Amino acid sequence: MPRKAKHRLVEEVKRLVDRVSLLDPERIDAAVLDDLARQVSATADTAAALPAHEALAASDEPLEERSPFSGRSNPLAAPMTITTDGELTRAIAVYTAAYEGPQDTLHGGFVAAAFDDLLGVAQTASGSAGFTGTLTVKMRRPTPLFTPVTYEGGVDHVRGRKIVCHGRSWANGELVSEAECLFVTPKDRPVR
Repeated sequence: MPRKAKHRLVEEVKRLVDRVSLLDPERIDAAVLDDLARQVSATADTAAALPAHEALAASDEPLEERSPFSGRSNPLAAPMTITTDGELTRAIAVYTAAYEGPQDTLHGGFVAAAFDDLLGVAQTASGSAGFTGTLTVKMRRPTPLFTPVTYEGGVDHVRGRKIVCHGRSWANGELVSEAECLFVTPKDRPVR
């Protein structure tokens, strides 16, 4: 299956990113790093020669495949898996060193991005979908790395074109962050 093969490729690219982010250049010979860079460059050249879409959104792939935060076909995506359960949207993620901000904790930008993605999926339970208008995130505790982080989100209310959603995340049984997001359904074009 081509999709499964792409997912495997994405996982290997993520593994490479994790390993490269931790390399200590003071303890590695520059020639070794140069050789590694040549190998990665050759692989990138091979990938560049293959058929590709102009943009992920032009690929007709659903958001769960192309999302820059949780998309299975996007090597930039964080390790987050989102599921829907009726009116609730749930997710789980285990962040690695590549996502580190302060030592041993998740960078705050990734905390916010996780909620934008989670609540972007959650809003569809309203029967509509829109673009993020405002996102308010309260970080209650540092979100640890290498620890399962669970998320839950849902729709609070809909008023005209505005969809308001809420979300929470936990790690080690403790609330680590909360969010509220206002989505606005566009007047002139549907959101995919």
